Amino acid sequence: MNNNQVSDMMFSSIRKLEHDELLHIEEALAGMECVLSAHQGGEYREHHGHHFKVAYDPSCVDSHAILEKLKELGVEARMTGL
Repeated sequence: MNNNQVSDMMFSSIRKLEHDELLHIEEALAGMECVLSAHQGGEYREHHGHHFKVAYDPSCVDSHAILEKLKELGVEARMTGL
């Protein structure tokens, strides 16, 4: 992993997720190779339960792979950028 390259992406779940689901998803995303961090929430209170901010090394994983992981976890989501 090249530590000089970091990209951030916000992913938005279509439905509001429960607390246990959010924790499971955070752990699963953070456990992906080349994902540096994954956190729930957003800038505004109404974003909580819907948004994930993910920091990753784009030289070895891309945002589409992260979106696919969310789908594997049963989360219907889209990339919303930062």
